[in-house]
Amino acid sequence: MNKQIITIAHSIFSNKGAFALFLGSGISRSAGIPTGWEITLELINRIAKIRKEEIEETPEKWYVKTFNQQPDYSDIIGQLTLTTEERINLLKPFIEPSQNEIEDGLKLPTKAHDYIAKLVKLGYVKVIVTTNFDRLLENALKNNGIEPTVISNPSHIDNVMPIVHSKVTILKINGDYLDTGFLNLKSELEKYDPRLERLMIDIFENFGLISCGWSAKWDLALVNILKASNKFRFSSYFTYHSKYEMELEELSSFRKGKLVKIESADMFFYELHEDILALEKDVFEHPLSPRIALERAKKYITKEEHIIQLNDLISGISNETFSSIYAIPFISPTEPYIKEVIDLYQKKLKTLSSILAECVFWGRDYQNNIWINVLKESGNVDHNKSGSNFKVWSDLQYLPSLILRYVIGIAAVASQRFSFLNSILSVEFFDRYNSMGLLEKTNPRLLMDHSLLNRLLGSNYLAPMSQLLYDFTKMLFKSVVPIDKEFDRIYDYHEF
Repeated sequence: MNKQIITIAHSIFSNKGAFALFLGSGISRSAGIPTGWEITLELINRIAKIRKEEIEETPEKWYVKTFNQQPDYSDIIGQLTLTTEERINLLKPFIEPSQNEIEDGLKLPTKAHDYIAKLVKLGYVKVIVTTNFDRLLENALKNNGIEPTVISNPSHIDNVMPIVHSKVTILKINGDYLDTGFLNLKSELEKYDPRLERLMIDIFENFGLISCGWSAKWDLALVNILKASNKFRFSSYFTYHSKYEMELEELSSFRKGKLVKIESADMFFYELHEDILALEKDVFEHPLSPRIALERAKKYITKEEHIIQLNDLISGISNETFSSIYAIPFISPTEPYIKEVIDLYQKKLKTLSSILAECVFWGRDYQNNIWINVLKESGNVDHNKSGSNFKVWSDLQYLPSLILRYVIGIAAVASQRFSFLNSILSVEFFDRYNSMGLLEKTNPRLLMDHSLLNRLLGSNYLAPMSQLLYDFTKMLFKSVVPIDKEFDRIYDYHEF
């Protein structure tokens, strides 16, 4: 887990409503909305077609060779359109989804937008400043039952509900793509309207700041406004992916802030939301905290009249666990992110697994369906989940099932309940078209490439998945199988 994100979550949780989000184009990139540079390259392709010329190398090189100057988004837009209305029609197809794009899930709110909306709904975020002129954020908020106050033009400032009284205010400093007053040419972005400047300074001085998807490299006027806001009542956090620009480092230093490396906007806001929920549960002594849940489960397994309470307890924990697991976004599968997802799976399964280890060991036959239902629920994966077309994700969706199959199976072997073990291994999963055996979908030798998993674990095991499962399960059984050698024997016997 990213410790810096935990720090940000603590800051937001401890200062509810005191942090503003500052979002750039990177927040919408995974939705399929192109960046300014990508639009530039596409427009160069169009210019070449109009001139009936072939681009043999790259659009950038063709443009330099043809016009003897570097391609520039602002210059090209200015050449192709004379009025703002023409510019709207030129850019609209880059922002609005076609029917095919809607079917492919493109140009729609991303996981990041959705988790931002959830933070707003919880009351932790009241102000969002953005350079984007798409409407993905507004749509995500509306999908979560929130009608935002939107300021996309300086003329709106005096005619909207004050920030302090609004559920959430979105300040679109460059305007909205359907508003003829939106700004995206250099000449328009060199200086902002004085009314807009005053509002931005007020926000940047009185709220903490969390930036995402913004590099600070191109927005000189905006950087100057951030530097003019020299009262820092709350912290500033500037996130970046891969590497940060010098301008962002300078701004962070000026505002006495922190640079925070993230895997993606989707993952950042997912972790932020989950960490804040975890803090809420701790503060309010959530009844499903690991210690309390385990004690209740141990109490319920002793008497048959508690079968309903036991079922409700395990079902509630199971539902919460899998909802949280299924919400983990599947983005481009880099090795660090694959490792992060594997770690997240183990972390989120820990409470449920610790309860199953003891309850299945001490349990009775009339309770068997409770444990089997947990396994069945673990296999109810979303085959249409965004990103699951990557093989590594389509396979790893079944890692929680594999982990729980081992936990329940080891408990069954340890208590010598072999008839129950047979029932476990006969479980079937169902998708839209057919059924699949549990063993088929949770084969530890086939679930993940061995060399990849060894790289992620920094090891060179012959059976790295088996080692990962051993490390995860060993401590779970410490109270019922206290001798290490005995656990090793049971683990090997279960695998055999």
